[in-house]
Amino acid sequence: MRLHYWLFPLLMTTGTAAAQDQDSFSNTSFDELFGNFDAEELFASSNESPRHLRLQLNHQLTVHANRHHVYSTYGSDWKQVHSVEMNRLELDVRYQNAFAPGWLLQGSALARGWLDGDYEHNNPDRGDGALRLNELFVRYSGGQHSFAFGRQIVVWGETIGNSVLDVINPYEFNDLTSIDYEDARRNQWLLTWDLFTDKGNLSSFINLYPEFDPLPVTGGPLYPEPQKIMGVPMRLSSYHRDGAIFEAGARWSRSFSGSDIAVMAARLYENPLRYTLPDLVPMFTLAAMDSSPADGPLQTEAVTNAYKLLGFSANRAISKLLLTLDVAYSMDVLSDVMTTTTLPNVGVIPVPGFKKRNRIAVSGGFEYGISPTQQMSLSVSATRDHGVDLNTRGNVLLRYSKSLRNEELVLSSTLQSQLGGDATLLFLGVDWRLNDDWEAEFQLVTTHTHAHTLVYHLDEDVRMGMTLKWNFY
Repeated sequence: MRLHYWLFPLLMTTGTAAAQDQDSFSNTSFDELFGNFDAEELFASSNESPRHLRLQLNHQLTVHANRHHVYSTYGSDWKQVHSVEMNRLELDVRYQNAFAPGWLLQGSALARGWLDGDYEHNNPDRGDGALRLNELFVRYSGGQHSFAFGRQIVVWGETIGNSVLDVINPYEFNDLTSIDYEDARRNQWLLTWDLFTDKGNLSSFINLYPEFDPLPVTGGPLYPEPQKIMGVPMRLSSYHRDGAIFEAGARWSRSFSGSDIAVMAARLYENPLRYTLPDLVPMFTLAAMDSSPADGPLQTEAVTNAYKLLGFSANRAISKLLLTLDVAYSMDVLSDVMTTTTLPNVGVIPVPGFKKRNRIAVSGGFEYGISPTQQMSLSVSATRDHGVDLNTRGNVLLRYSKSLRNEELVLSSTLQSQLGGDATLLFLGVDWRLNDDWEAEFQLVTTHTHAHTLVYHLDEDVRMGMTLKWNFY
């Protein structure tokens, strides 16, 4: 059994699409929030001391703009009850220090506290706050080589925000806010090596402690409707490591006049965990003898799955237009299937399961610089498992941004939908830089879902949010 969070790829597009230099649409990117960390900026003047540490204090408030009933194929209607959904303080810290020729130390972390009204405030499964280390790595660059070790991110693919190759790092989504993509994509402990030559560049990584997509917070906006067997809900277990697992991959790329190409191969673990069910026969047999339902929820077991990935990516620049293409061929990935089991005094019942298959996935699109202050992009991704009829799935992503008043004011919008139209998200944002120290962001997010999806309660949902930011050193 696998949980389908249709909103995860949609939320990826509401913040930074990817940590790449060519992302011209990252109006809320981590680097832009704190400024660009490079040698020229750090050592801008010999009369100034380099600024290695930067901090940002945020207050975020999100409210529902409507209340309504939603009807689901899962059961009775569900009524929206929150007025304030998010009310929190967050301190973001970033440190960067080129402490010696060729050496760089970089890290970022956050501390978060939940205030009254926030869905995580007084949540019995959480504490009163959270501390998180995002990245912490040291890099050495010399000659044709560059080495880095620590918590970091590896990005593959050219289709920004919708790439089928951007699958190395796991993701975390808990709510419907405009999430900075570096917050959504989780850092991992990686050793990376880059080799730069006249005939192309070679990049490689190894991960001796792969991590997986964490589940949404219990009671949060994206917490899934519990699936049930014979009316008994299933409880999802955490993954317990009982042996060493690893990931490794390499990517070769080369640039030509107006274009880039790359080929890559990796051994990876699927980021979403799968869950197996317990032996239902003895459990429901005893329940039938007692003429009462099984006690408590069904405890599932988390399962990991290793697979092999072959990929190809390319881009082509034509004046103001950049065309992108990504192709991924994955071997031995888990595909959802429906199996059956026979229970005494009940008969045959359907049970969710999974089976290993090969998968082909393609993503492509374009980015267009309308003017120095206006950009737009459109991309489509599609995925299909071998041996399964009518299972093509994917997303369409459309984005637009416009800068005003010397980039003090940025307007942005994102529209993303599943290919089948089962789920759609529209995001509108306004970022206002008051001065070097203060910023304000305003967001409007509306979602539409079909009744058969696990997040049916987000149909015709509207949320408005505001974030006030104070930058200091």
